[in-house]
Amino acid sequence: MPQMDRSDALDILNRCNAKGNFFALPSSTVDALLAEADRVKYRRPKNANGSRGRYFHAYLSRRARVAD
Repeated sequence: MPQMDRSDALDILNRCNAKGNFFALPSSTVDALLAEADRVKYRRPKNANGSRGRYFHAYLSRRARVAD
């Protein structure tokens, strides 16, 4: 998966209504995040200690904060 730019990350976060703390998100939002992760073919890190949804949310949040 090529690196995502800031506008794409913000678009996915807004579409899924997934801004803020991952642990406070309802399960329907996490399901929407996972659907987007499938769409962009996101794979969690090899030795990840958490869910793919949590890692994808963290990735999107980091990319959304990066200045262009």
